[in-house]
Amino acid sequence: MRKVLGLVVSNRKLGNSELLVKEIMLNIPEDCQFELIRLPDMKIESCIACYKCLEYDNGCVKQDDFNFVMEKITQADALIIGVPVYLLGPQGCYKMLCDRLVAGFKYHPYTAGKPCIIVVPYGTRRWEGYTRAALLVMPHLLQMKIVDYWPVFATLPGESFINEANREYARNLGKRVFQSGPFVPGPWECPYCGSDLFRLLPGNKIECPMCGIAGDLQSGRQPNFAPDQECRLSEHQILEHFDGWVREMKTKFFEKKDQLKTVQKGYKEFDWWIKP
Repeated sequence: MRKVLGLVVSNRKLGNSELLVKEIMLNIPEDCQFELIRLPDMKIESCIACYKCLEYDNGCVKQDDFNFVMEKITQADALIIGVPVYLLGPQGCYKMLCDRLVAGFKYHPYTAGKPCIIVVPYGTRRWEGYTRAALLVMPHLLQMKIVDYWPVFATLPGESFINEANREYARNLGKRVFQSGPFVPGPWECPYCGSDLFRLLPGNKIECPMCGIAGDLQSGRQPNFAPDQECRLSEHQILEHFDGWVREMKTKFFEKKDQLKTVQKGYKEFDWWIKP
């Protein structure tokens, strides 16, 4: 029996994120085992950059719920994520989870190719900010198949299903979780990662700040990217960065530890920290 995990990144009980995730899950035609995690209920602390997780026999050394959440994600055959937009970005617990994925390359052998749907309730049009780009990072790092990224205009709890079209779309998503190929980004989105943010460079050039591919602006200001570029969110680049460069920085730290401590020592006496 397939397992489907719903990851609800909202404090609001029976809010739009929860309802949308549940409606999608309820309409998966196969006999599945369902599990739900409300991410704000989990204790997810900040990454302390110790790099212990890079060792292959280690999970994260912090004694919180990160390892539990990642274990559930890797065990699932499909992941349905519901995340509301807050102030021009996604609910902060999601970013806390993503920041702990320094060793994400160790998880993607278990998550690669598995379907992931992201549903995003938002309350004010054109206030989505960087939400789309931020939410696509985790499933890309885990090499999952993103079936859909679905923004839903809804503010009040339950408002998403006052519009019957939203309920019907959620039902259709459930029916195609295991049937659809990956979603196809639109003409104004990065063709590799789906981000809708671009960095403008001299000479009419542009770069996707998420996956790093380069292109230019055509007439009409439409982005154009050369085909067959390898983005930083590809499996090869993820391994090269996290299992290569980051690990090398850990080695370099121990080599220069005494020199670095000398630099730090000059600032130790300026102890101006305050707490409530």
